[in-house]
Amino acid sequence: MLVAFVEARDHGDGDDGHHAREPWILTAFDLIFPWPAIIVWLCIASRYADGWAGVGLIYAAIMIAAWRGLRALPSDGLKDDRQ
Repeated sequence: MLVAFVEARDHGDGDDGHHAREPWILTAFDLIFPWPAIIVWLCIASRYADGWAGVGLIYAAIMIAAWRGLRALPSDGLKDDRQ
């Protein structure tokens, strides 16, 4: 059996619920399109695009997924009994 504790609090949120260190254009883009949908649409578009355009779209999807995945991880490691 695997048991894990996941802390739901995010200490980096500002007053409006968005990260204060993100540029305003990313905050506006995040309000319009949720990032998981962008990744899925980039993967779908890469299947229909020919040549290097398809390669660029799939690499963009991979980079966005990695960037957002790394932003979800705590930057200070596992200190203070947090995962």
